[in-house]
Amino acid sequence: MVNSYSVRMDKFFLNLTRAQKAWLALVLILPVPLIGVTSSLYFSPIQNDFSNKIEIGKVIWAFAKIWLLLLPVAWLLFVDKGKLSWSPTSKKGVVAGLLWSIPVSVVILGAYWVVKGGSFIDPEATETIEALGIATPAKFLIFASAMSLGNSLMEEYVWRWFVFSKFKVLVGVWPAIFLSAFFFTVHHVVILWNVGSLWLVLGGSIALLTGGIIWGYLYNKYNSIWPGWICHVAADTAIMWVTWQILTRN
Repeated sequence: MVNSYSVRMDKFFLNLTRAQKAWLALVLILPVPLIGVTSSLYFSPIQNDFSNKIEIGKVIWAFAKIWLLLLPVAWLLFVDKGKLSWSPTSKKGVVAGLLWSIPVSVVILGAYWVVKGGSFIDPEATETIEALGIATPAKFLIFASAMSLGNSLMEEYVWRWFVFSKFKVLVGVWPAIFLSAFFFTVHHVVILWNVGSLWLVLGGSIALLTGGIIWGYLYNKYNSIWPGWICHVAADTAIMWVTWQILTRN
């Protein structure tokens, strides 16, 4: 039964053109981050028969993360018939990632400062951060490390490698850079909307879109996720520093 199903799937994908495969891959992955984030923020817990609450939103969010991790690898191995790689880069790529880290971090810090009228004080954001349960130094350090190092790597892997490469097949390099950056930004807008004001949403969205374009450019230039990841880590570190300032100064 399994072998028969596998043969049918192979035939299905063999009959698709390269462009059709790219479209299908994008359809299967682009809505997933938005579904996961929206579910985690807006779905209420469900009471089961044993008087326990099931955090259905968090369950959907977890499945979305797993999907984002596994689909690109499965697609590479079973549809594109490619091989796994550590996405090696050159010294020039590393240096480029480090150099781009400086203006990106400065722009993020400066934009937030301007949006908040020259201050990091934000009681509304403090309430959201405390609701996440990361207000203590130890919990915040774990969260900040996971986001700055782990989540940024996953996002480069998904958006700059997989999504960009599929858009590139369809529309070419620069439109693909912009489109992958745009869809990367979309689900973050929902997060920003639940953290701060409209000005923060607008400023954060512009910063995210710009960052996505820079990281897409670095991926295309050096054919590796690592230059963009280095710059992405710097950007997330700047955001985490702002978050810590909000917690401690408020």
